[in-house]
Amino acid sequence: MNVYIKSTTGGGYSNFWNCKKRYRVVKGGRASKKSCTLALYYIYNLMKYYHVYNVKPCLLVIRKFLNTHRNSTRAQLIWAINKLKVSHLWEVPKGELTLTYRPSGQTILFRGVDDIDSLTSITVPIGHLTWCWLEESFQIHNETDFNKIDMSFRGDLPDPLFKQMTLSFNPWNSLTWIKPRFFDKPDPDVFTLTTTYLDNEFLGVDDLKIFNKMKKQNPRRYSVEGMGNWGNCEGLIYLSYVDDPENNHIEKIPENEKLGFISIGLDYGSGQQDSKLGKTCLAAVGVSKDFKNVYAIKESYFNGFNLPEKIIEWVIDFILDIKNKYPKTDIQLNCEWASSSTINNALKLEINKRKIDVTILDAYKSTILDRVELCQILLGEKRLLFLPECQGIKSGFANALWDSSEKQKLKGVPARLDNGTSDIDILDCVEYALTRWTEYLLAASRKI
Repeated sequence: MNVYIKSTTGGGYSNFWNCKKRYRVVKGGRASKKSCTLALYYIYNLMKYYHVYNVKPCLLVIRKFLNTHRNSTRAQLIWAINKLKVSHLWEVPKGELTLTYRPSGQTILFRGVDDIDSLTSITVPIGHLTWCWLEESFQIHNETDFNKIDMSFRGDLPDPLFKQMTLSFNPWNSLTWIKPRFFDKPDPDVFTLTTTYLDNEFLGVDDLKIFNKMKKQNPRRYSVEGMGNWGNCEGLIYLSYVDDPENNHIEKIPENEKLGFISIGLDYGSGQQDSKLGKTCLAAVGVSKDFKNVYAIKESYFNGFNLPEKIIEWVIDFILDIKNKYPKTDIQLNCEWASSSTINNALKLEINKRKIDVTILDAYKSTILDRVELCQILLGEKRLLFLPECQGIKSGFANALWDSSEKQKLKGVPARLDNGTSDIDILDCVEYALTRWTEYLLAASRKI
């Protein structure tokens, strides 16, 4: 079997390709060939080590969520198999997240950090689990989770096999644990690389126009998405929206768009009546059936936390108005729970009493950083779209700031500033409406 790899991969990655250090870490902008090169590397070398050295390395591929592999890493590896014209040698089962090299039985396994404990004792039936690819590793916020994965790769290996962890990601912000761990100090066990779209000779003229336009019109975005520099966790959070807001604004939901459901987020204020900091908020978003698009369709505010009966009527009126406008669409209500269990219980009783068809759920509270990243992705890919009646939501995203205080910097974790300078409450509502569906929204990502 002859496979010629140089003409297929192109240039810019030779040192990365030949590296056998324990940690191989590549950050880069969009369209910089990171995923394509890694997919080709693994398919090529899994076959090479078997046929040349008579050993059987196996690969573990990890993303934050298991179900996002199918349309990302798994699809990329299948693309590499076809690109190398070896599809007849690989078993690609439709219903399983595995790939198997038929001549040797070597496997590629796919897992998610959402089930971290299952990764601590993972094994393969044939060969040795030697290599790990952590794709979009920026989304793994907890260094402890990475350490658990790292420690699961242990034991002696036959020559010339080696154990290696490869991390690939877009460097959205500089406070990720990845930066001090791998980039800030030289380490003989670590190889790092920064790549850009300029390393990708396979881009077309139309692709290059996108980056050239970005360079002129949105230099801050170009620095990160074009040149692979670290994002700055100071100042505005949603730069892609601030720099180009009109592409996220629409007059109405397209007639050919089919909504899968409408999700409402409910966030209670602090109890300060007639105060911006005290208002209770509702935000409704329509999610397309394929999870590709999210439409902010309605918002509402209520001043005064200590008026539970009026809050309940206000919430019910909000729901009934949406049901009137979208009579055939399922509706769910995601309620903040921590500070408002009494009101929520009364709200549930009243909704059930009136037999209003709506699913009531406790708000799924992921970390602030997870919520911010989801909205950054949706806004950057022009998938979170605002109807004209959602002026408060637009303003919330336009004015949201990172907390750049020294106290927060010492924590080493990015956080959103919550001092009344921007409408954090309405952003919480949008996030409560969306975060339960994070895995599906990320799986539908339309990345360059």
